[in-house]
Amino acid sequence: MAGWKSSLASVLKERNGIKASDGTIASHETQHKRATVLYQAFAELREMGYKLDNVRQLKGRHVEALTKHWLSKGLSPSTLQNRLSTLRTFASWIGKDGMVESTERYFQNHEAARTSINTQDKSWEANGVSVAQKLDDLRALDERVALQVELQLRFGLRVKESVMLRPHLADKGGYLAVSIGTKGGRDRTVPIDTPERRELVDRAKTFADRRTASTADPGKSLKQALGHYSRVVAKAGLTKAQLGVTSHGLRHAFANERYTHYSGSRSPVEGGSLSSQDGELDRFARMAVVEELGHSREDVSTHYLGR
Repeated sequence: MAGWKSSLASVLKERNGIKASDGTIASHETQHKRATVLYQAFAELREMGYKLDNVRQLKGRHVEALTKHWLSKGLSPSTLQNRLSTLRTFASWIGKDGMVESTERYFQNHEAARTSINTQDKSWEANGVSVAQKLDDLRALDERVALQVELQLRFGLRVKESVMLRPHLADKGGYLAVSIGTKGGRDRTVPIDTPERRELVDRAKTFADRRTASTADPGKSLKQALGHYSRVVAKAGLTKAQLGVTSHGLRHAFANERYTHYSGSRSPVEGGSLSSQDGELDRFARMAVVEELGHSREDVSTHYLGR
């Protein structure tokens, strides 16, 4: 095995299985994606003439060279962001926090910015689907799946996050700690700030028979639980082909509800006008929303709230 490959394998063995934020185990999917990006990145560096014998020799100029190379390949904004994020994580593993700078530093013409602005409210209610009625329909089919759907609505969880949520551990009193099954391994917290949210978290605990249990059926693997979820919601008509909505519409509803909570106004996608909104308050509300959704960039808010 070549020197750089051996040194990369050593770093991955030591650090890739652990989430830096809280020390819990990173998912196999996250580990695989990180390893794939890193092996490819160091191979590309060698092709460009940077023949590092040890991956710990990575420096800022190498990151610069990689980002220019990726730009020349015409990679998508999400791919550029994900690759740079992986390099940033890797830099922290080898004791070089801060070496990988902000996305804007490398992509100054906004090549890594997702530019689509949502103009349609994708929530269930806006598309003529009663959330209350569908929750009743789901409870008749499977109370566990109905609970997971409700967690998505009240806390903005993704499907996988709602299935993998460990309610006893996630309940921190004033907020819900979302750290398992998250996209990109990014942890977040969501306030438990209403009686309805508190009741839902307490009810979720009744579906977990021990402190470390999730909301999923204990007799099913994660793959089986996700497949079961998909079949149940489809049976309730909750697909694009049937009622024109998906589970993701619940995150849209959550995002717009939280925007109104923080700004006091409706979002543009719900018919609100930014011309009458204080700019600083709008930016504050958007950042609060995207963080509760598990993102870090204000521009992601346009996918849910419009502009």
